[in-house]
Amino acid sequence: MKKSFIANISFGTWKNQIWFMGDSENAAAFEKAKKSLSVIGADCTNASDFFNRVCTHFESHGFLRIQK
Repeated sequence: MKKSFIANISFGTWKNQIWFMGDSENAAAFEKAKKSLSVIGADCTNASDFFNRVCTHFESHGFLRIQK
């Protein structure tokens, strides 16, 4: 069964909420992916770069970005 997952992200003063769709059994994988976001942010130069890398990161863990 599919489920929606939400990631609240921030880079400097910029904040956003991204929605993803994935299998409901993968909740632990989503939480694990969220915990590694600080590593992604360390290499980014701006919020747009961070946003794109976060989306790619979650997609590599099996979660598809959805518009809400």
